[in-house]
Order: sequence, then C-alpha cells, then structure tokens
Amino acid sequence: MRVLLNCTTLVKGGALQAAVSFIETAMRKADDIQWHYMISASVCDELREAGRLPEGPQVSVIEESPARSSRSRQAIRTLARELQPDLVFTFFGPAYVEFKVPHLCGVADGWVTHGDRWAWRTVHSPIDAARLCGAIFYKAVMFRKADAWVTESETAKEGLVRRLRVSESRIVVVPNNCASHYLRVEATAKIPSPQVPLRVLCLSAYYRHKNLEIIPAVAKELQGILPNRYVEFTITLPEDSLGLKRILSKAAALGVEDRIVNMGPVPVSRGPEVYRTSHILFLPSVLETFSANYPEAMAMGMPIVTTDLAFAREVCREAASYFEPMNARDAARAIADVCKDEVFWKSLVNHGKGILQALPTQEEKYELYTNCIHKLRGGNFGRSR
Repeated sequence: MRVLLNCTTLVKGGALQAAVSFIETAMRKADDIQWHYMISASVCDELREAGRLPEGPQVSVIEESPARSSRSRQAIRTLARELQPDLVFTFFGPAYVEFKVPHLCGVADGWVTHGDRWAWRTVHSPIDAARLCGAIFYKAVMFRKADAWVTESETAKEGLVRRLRVSESRIVVVPNNCASHYLRVEATAKIPSPQVPLRVLCLSAYYRHKNLEIIPAVAKELQGILPNRYVEFTITLPEDSLGLKRILSKAAALGVEDRIVNMGPVPVSRGPEVYRTSHILFLPSVLETFSANYPEAMAMGMPIVTTDLAFAREVCREAASYFEPMNARDAARAIADVCKDEVFWKSLVNHGKGILQALPTQEEKYELYTNCIHKLRGGNFGRSR
C-alpha cells in the first residue's frame, strides 16, 4: 500500500518532534506500507540534524507551509496526483488541500478543539481576536474535509465531536510520548543543595497560549517566597524572537533579568542533554492537546510544575504540582512546594515514571497509526462526504 505522509505544515514545537519520531520509526519498519514523505523544511532540518533524513525519490520537501502559500498547495496536489497513493496521512493538519483518495488527518490544534476562557485571555486586542476567530473557522472547515481523524487526547476528541460535529466513530486517540532517545536515558533529577542554583526549564517554542510571558513575574515572586534560594529559568527561543524581547523586557522591569537564561531553540536530538542540566520542568501553558514536554520530563526523572487545567491533569495526574492559570504567585508557590519537600519531589518523579510506562512507545504508536490507515483503507471508518 502506498501512503503519502504529509508533514508540510509543521514548523516548530511538539508537533514537529512527534512527526520526526514517527518518520524515524517508519524508516525502520519492513511492512506492507510504502511511504512517501512530504515534509516541511523544519522537519527536513531536524531529520538531517539527527542523521536520519531519508534519501532518494521517497522524500519531497515543501519549503513554505500550505497554510499560507498557494504555490505549496498546488505542489502538494501535483505530487499527490503524480504519486497516486492509496491513502494520505496528514500527521497534523489541516492539510489545506483536498485529496481524491482516503485522507486520515491528525488534529493537535487546541484552539479548534478546546480553546477556553484561559486561552482567550492571551488575546489582547479586538483585531487579534477577529483574526484568530477567522483562522479557527478556516481550520475547522479544512479539518472536516478529511475522512477520519487521530487526536492525542480524549480532550481533543471530545472537542472535535462537540465543535466540528464529527462522528465519534471516525476518531481514534493515539496518546503522545517522548522521542525514543529519551526512553534510553536512565535519569532522575535530585533536589540541588541551597548553594546550587535551582534551574527551571521552560523548553518551548513561542506561541501566545504557552503564556511564557509569566516567567519574569514568577521569578520575582520566588525571590520573596525563597529569599535564600537562587532560581534560574531556562527558555529556548530564537534570539530575534519578538516573544523573547517581551519576556526580557518584563524581566528587566521587574529586576530579574539575571534569573532568565535563553539558550535558543533546541534540536530534537539534543533534548535529553538540556533536561540533564535542569531540575524542574515548568510549563505555564493555558492550551495544549498533549505536550511532549510532560513525558520528556517523566523520562528524565524530573518533577513537573504546570497549570491546573484539564489537558494537563489528563496526562500528568499525580506527577505534577499544579497552579492556577496565569497566577504568577501561585506558580511560584507550586515551584517552592516541590523544591522544599524531598518526599513530594520524589513522589512526583515516581508517579511520572509510572505514567510513562503506560504510554505507547514510538513503535507502539506506529502500530496504532498504521492500524488506523488500514481501517480507513478498508472502509471501516466510512466517508465524511
């Protein structure tokens, strides 16, 4: 069976990492699927960085996202017509293109499926709100053009059914996990002594819903809660990022610029070494489907501090210290609770290790995805049109 794997919309963040891991797994498999990889420039760069870029005619690189480029959309249509695949699997959509063969589409856009009042509080102007509403509506229309869907969480599945009126029978949940090289690492973070800086990792690309601008205020609050403790936040944004400039400007205004260190974007292959230099994962996001940060931290034996919202609870359960969204003081309290209590620290780490054991490995995820492909090819999902 010929399958066109469409990863052309992936530019940064956890979706990019998940796609790279899937491609690396697919390349190792000897099954009945003949893959053609249609990938973005960012996916290409990550695979090249890891030394895993497929060679030859089985790979096509689409330089610009089809979300913004009519030329890219036309290139995708032409490629699909020339290859004549039996099925198209858009790893995370929407694809922004209609296909004449069965189309399985991954959905990991929380704005479309379950964006709530907390997420909308990150939108600060009527113009931005109008643009975002338009984008959400357009994506929803494009998502509905697929024939079956895969989500990474029950939260997203429920949102697809409720908001897009998609039949529940045509949606499969395949939970995310970290990349395989995290699972090969034996690591457990320990509470550092008071003389050692407590390093809090915020490994994330910049999106408004990630709420990274809260970090300076959290750093300031920690100075009052832990006056004898030096707490340093590590972020991973491009040096020319507008988001980085906003964060550093707020840090300077609060007098905590020395508490924030930016190491720049981190390739997927270097993720574990970044975790090894840190002690706590901090994810202040107010909207996720299934962040790979959670299983990454669990694999590295690191406690998690994150927002008390359904998407986080669904994944982390007892493996995280939670705080009220957008509440810098409560976030600082949650971090302090972890680093002041060794029993609590170890409990979070141990619960994380247990949760990780229940998540599908990359090999198991591959089987779950290919089962969906075979079901759709065999007509078991039905058609959406």
